[in-house]
Amino acid sequence: MNIKKKKIRVLIVEPKKEPYVRIIYNSLVSKQKIVGGLVEFVELENNVDLICNDTGKLDNLEMNRIIKNDVICGTFIVAGQQNGYTISLTDDQIKKYKDYFNWKKNSLSIELLKIHYGQSSKLLKYDLTGVEMLKDIKF
Repeated sequence: MNIKKKKIRVLIVEPKKEPYVRIIYNSLVSKQKIVGGLVEFVELENNVDLICNDTGKLDNLEMNRIIKNDVICGTFIVAGQQNGYTISLTDDQIKKYKDYFNWKKNSLSIELLKIHYGQSSKLLKYDLTGVEMLKDIKF
């Protein structure tokens, strides 16, 4: 099986929007264009990567979602991964991450962080351990 496909199916997650599926070119340039700069890969789980802007906080990109006790700033991509190569997400992975990054589940926690910290660059000066628990707050 050739895992080096020219186009792949990914999930795009923009600030204040619901995640959506998009077919993109499987190239560094395409990924950089979507995230608005140099890319960083964060493993979400075995065979799934989050691809975000490497300097999102430094560049004061808008706070987007909370993941693994961190705040991802700016638009990011969720893609499959196999043997170090970026691949398409499966239908089950799309369903799982559309639900996980649902804006309604994340909006309150992100708005609370914006009120407290203001600009995303201020997040760099603080230990955000436990911030993911904000998503579980129910009002």
